[in-house]
Amino acid sequence: MKTLRFIGMAIVAIIMSVNFAACSDDDEDDNNPLIGTWINSEGNTTMTWIFKANGTGVEKYDDNEVGSELHEVYSFTYTYDINSSILTINYGESDDHGEITEDIDKYTISINGDVMTTKDETENQLNWLKQ
Repeated sequence: MKTLRFIGMAIVAIIMSVNFAACSDDDEDDNNPLIGTWINSEGNTTMTWIFKANGTGVEKYDDNEVGSELHEVYSFTYTYDINSSILTINYGESDDHGEITEDIDKYTISINGDVMTTKDETENQLNWLKQ
């Protein structure tokens, strides 16, 4: 009888352990509305931001004029404070001596559904559509 009780308690302990492991905080990415691809097509240039869950991203520029060969790609790291709606993008690059120079842009953003509006430090405003 004691053996059955012991086995029963062991099974309950294993089940509880599995449940706690399954309930870990996997939903961190759900709190970051930036993750994904955003496109701004105003004028002759299409600009794309791709935000990844690991705090890195890619910025792409493409000229929409016929015959244009403008295609630029930049990697960046970013932070986003959901409380203040401040997006900080760091385009840090290594110079010829291996030293990293910081090139930081800050934006105040608002997101309404699939539309994001960014306003930079000079109050320049852009609208982005989530893909």
